[in-house]
Amino acid sequence: MILSYHRVNPWYKDDALTVSVENFERQILYLIKKGYKFISLKDYISTNSDKKHIYISLTFDDGFADNFWYAFPLLKKYKIPATIFLIAGFVGKDLIFNRYRDKEKDRFLKWEEVKEMIDSDMDFGSHSLTHPHLTEIDDNKAWEEIYNSKVMIEEKIGKKVDFFCYPYGEFDERIVSMVKKAGYKAAVVTLRKKLKNGRFTLPRTGIYGHNNFLIFRIKIWRGILISKKFYL
Repeated sequence: MILSYHRVNPWYKDDALTVSVENFERQILYLIKKGYKFISLKDYISTNSDKKHIYISLTFDDGFADNFWYAFPLLKKYKIPATIFLIAGFVGKDLIFNRYRDKEKDRFLKWEEVKEMIDSDMDFGSHSLTHPHLTEIDDNKAWEEIYNSKVMIEEKIGKKVDFFCYPYGEFDERIVSMVKKAGYKAAVVTLRKKLKNGRFTLPRTGIYGHNNFLIFRIKIWRGILISKKFYL
């Protein structure tokens, strides 16, 4: 099962995309206690059809700096790998679409922070250049978003980028074809059903700030059922 997070921090208590630090650690400890095994997205692809174990792969969308400040220390503490999907054109910038919040709190990761996380076995994928609605733009612009973001991240971190995350979870056959052509090995979505296109529409279970612990456990249960039925 692949879990999808966005932000982890102590200050946005009413933000659906933000899970509190306390709740994030509680969720991790619950999964550990249940005996589930945390693995990287790369390893998940090769072990997903193994029904003898329940594997969990953590992913984070957008690449906010609070991933580095709050999620990363807990991931290191419990030795959990994760994949962060960067909006390549936003790295090092603040949240430009919300001028009323604190710029430092809402900035995106800096490249030096990304590199520090790589040194501790975190992986990074692409979430496009500017987070557009890919299905609504022409071929040239869509290709730039998909391919150029991959190239930019690879040049900055010095390693291959194998995974793509569709902005807004939106895709169609045209976009999936471009992702394959760009050289990605897999792509993820946040949906609760089996999809065609195999590893280029890997389903994830989204975890949000408004999910209480009961809802979290129900989501895990449902996600496990979906992952057991999903074959690459």
